[in-house]
Amino acid sequence: MQIIISNDVKSAITDIFEYSYNISANYANKIVNKIYDAIYDLQYSPYIGRYVPELLDKHYRERICEKYRIIYYVSQTNNTIYVRYIFCSRQNSNSFFKVHEKEIFDFLNRLFN
Repeated sequence: MQIIISNDVKSAITDIFEYSYNISANYANKIVNKIYDAIYDLQYSPYIGRYVPELLDKHYRERICEKYRIIYYVSQTNNTIYVRYIFCSRQNSNSFFKVHEKEIFDFLNRLFN
């Protein structure tokens, strides 16, 4: 399966790196490498992540990497994994998904239309 990482995820990973770099350059490199490893491992095992409990659509799954939730969508039709979001698990997830509700719905509409 091919993997498409959204620009929002790429930007969030850059933010994670910059924030972590203030703590330790070594840690920043380690955490970003772990995140990308978790994402690219999906290519071989796309269903390794659990269903996202806050979402009804069972095509959305998540992997936990350190303290981050990586949210992705598996499309068998397109043979593609869409990495849509990454956020700290300490965040209020209900608020996060409420804010992104329209975007999630629009993504599904574009994918199936």
